[in-house]
Amino acid sequence: MRLTVLASSSRANGYLLHNQREALVIEAGVSLLQVTKALNFRLGLVKGCVVTHRHRDHARYVRQYADAGITVLAPGDVFEGIHHRYHPILPGKGYKLGGFKIIPFEVTHDVPCFGYLIDHPDTGRVLFLTDTYLCEYQFPDLNQIIIEANYADDILEENIISGIEHLSKRERLLTSHMELETSKAVLMAQDLSDVQNIILTHLSDRNSDEERFVNEINAVTRKPVYAAKAELSIDLTLKPY
Repeated sequence: MRLTVLASSSRANGYLLHNQREALVIEAGVSLLQVTKALNFRLGLVKGCVVTHRHRDHARYVRQYADAGITVLAPGDVFEGIHHRYHPILPGKGYKLGGFKIIPFEVTHDVPCFGYLIDHPDTGRVLFLTDTYLCEYQFPDLNQIIIEANYADDILEENIISGIEHLSKRERLLTSHMELETSKAVLMAQDLSDVQNIILTHLSDRNSDEERFVNEINAVTRKPVYAAKAELSIDLTLKPY
């Protein structure tokens, strides 16, 4: 099973978990054509799509996916209308899309938003957590972690002082996105014994530092760490212990 990053930024977000038999789309911020190309035009591999929240960089193409017959799991406000392939989901309830078992949980953003626990025999248990400024949950038996590390407060403060960012940007980020130190705290609150990979998502273009973030997360977790960017592909196949 591989994770392929189609996009991971404030402009668009889209990820694929896929093997030779099936695929799960995570976020609908990229077009169906982009997904199809990434799967070598084998769209029939897609068993469904999960969406965290209604912001366009995560949900812009959700209706396009649903119109193509792809089952979409998302919070209730993602669609303005009703669609037969659309399933508003409940936190804590289990869902199954092909071999993917999915449990959504609520996170704290500026609109209703879910994180996901995704289980598959090929990957083990995957945590997908983005667009939240806080997460106090502890998740058992994790094997892969895909987590937001949007900005560093010291970089943001320098950018505000220099005029690159407006002060209001900091006020919004404090209640919507995960700061580097928060990402570290969430990770260190988990049992990382069986975690094989950590992927950092949604890095800010101006208020992050990819190399620094990867190095600092690696230093505290002692795990392989990657920064998500378009065309990154990582083997997430669960390794025997």
